[in-house]
Amino acid sequence: MAEEAAHKPGSTRALVALLAFVLGFATVPHRVMERDAAKWFEGDAAQTDLLAAGVARWTESPDALAPATFATGSSRFDGEWLFATFMMSAMGFGQVATARTGAARDESVARMERCLDALLEPRVRTFEDQAWGNDALASLDATPGSAEDRGHVAYLGYAGLALSLHRTLRPASRFVAREEAIARAIARRIEASPTGFVETYPGEVYPVDNTAALAALALHARATGEPPPPALERGLAAVSRSGVDPATGLLVQAVTVVDASPRDAPRASGTALAAYFLSFADDATSRALFHALEKHQYRTVLGFGGMMEYPPGKRAARGDVDSGPVFLGFGVSASGFALGASRVHGDRETFTALYATAQLFGAPLEQDGTLTYATGGPIGDAILFAMLTAPRRRPS
Repeated sequence: MAEEAAHKPGSTRALVALLAFVLGFATVPHRVMERDAAKWFEGDAAQTDLLAAGVARWTESPDALAPATFATGSSRFDGEWLFATFMMSAMGFGQVATARTGAARDESVARMERCLDALLEPRVRTFEDQAWGNDALASLDATPGSAEDRGHVAYLGYAGLALSLHRTLRPASRFVAREEAIARAIARRIEASPTGFVETYPGEVYPVDNTAALAALALHARATGEPPPPALERGLAAVSRSGVDPATGLLVQAVTVVDASPRDAPRASGTALAAYFLSFADDATSRALFHALEKHQYRTVLGFGGMMEYPPGKRAARGDVDSGPVFLGFGVSASGFALGASRVHGDRETFTALYATAQLFGAPLEQDGTLTYATGGPIGDAILFAMLTAPRRRPS
C-alpha cells in the first residue's frame, strides 16, 4: 500500500510530461528550438555568459542549495545531486575559463573556486561518508594498502576531476595539496584493485565513475607536466576489457567487484557521460563510446534528437536516478550528456538536434541577464552548462 501510494504522484507527473512530450514534438517546429544551437556549438561568449550567470546564482548563494533542495525521496540521492550540481558547475566554469582571457577568465575561475570550496565541505560529502562509514577525504591519509585505503571513487573521481581542471588553470593555489592527495589515492586504488576498477560504494562498482577518476589522473599529469601514472593505462584497459559491452560498444552500467562481470545492462546515460569524461583522458576510447551511442541509441523525431536509454531488447519500463525520466524509451540524462559528447567530437548535426530537444522540454527562461532551465532545476542547469561548454576536439 505504501509503495502504491508513493507511486501515484510520480505516475501523474510522468503522464503530464509524456503528454507534453508528444504535443511538443507535434506542434513546435524543431527549427525554432535549434536557432541558438550554432552559437553554443561555436562557443558564443554572450550566450555562454547568460547560462553561467544563471548557474552562479545557484552556487553563490549559501541558502540556495542543500540536499533537501532535490527531494528525490532518498537521502543518498539527494546528496548525490547536491554534489553533482557543484561538480558540474565547477566543470562548466573551468571550461569557460579555459576558453577565455583576462578579466573574463578570472571571473570564471573565481566562480569555479566557490564550487570547489563547496565540494570539499562536509555537508556535501555526507551522503558518501554514510555509505562507507568513513570520510572520503580522511581516507586519503590511510596507510597505503590498508583496508581504509580503498573505494570512494565517485566522490574522489568527480571532485578530483574538477580540482585537476582547476590546476591546469591555476598551477599554484590553495587547492593544490588536496588535488595532489586525491590523484595519488586514485592511482594507488586502481593499482591495488584486482580488476582495475575502484568501488563507488562498498560492493558497488560503476565504470562511469571510474572514467571520471581516469580523467582526473590525465588532467593531473597535464597540469603538473608529469608523465601519466601507470594506473591511467590500467584503468583504461579495464574499461575497454570489462566495461564495454561487446555487442553494442556501450558502457555497462555496473560490474561486480570480484571479476568485473556485468551486473547491469549497457546504458546510454553512463556511456554518454563516460564519453565526456574520457575526452580528457583518452580521445580514442571517448570517440568509440560516442560512435556506439550514435549507431545504436540515437533517434530523431520531426527533427528533435534523443538517446534511447537501453539497447533494443533490454528496455526497462521506468527510469532511475541515473537515467532520469525515460519517455518512449528516450532517456533524459543520456540525451543531455550526449550534448557534451557531440560537441567534444565535433558532430554539429547531432548536437543541434539534441539541443532542440533540450530547449523544447527544458523550458529556458532569460531574466535579469541570466538563463535558467525551469524543468531541470539547479542540477539541470549545471549539467547543461558543463555539456554545452565541453571542450571541442577534432571533427569526427
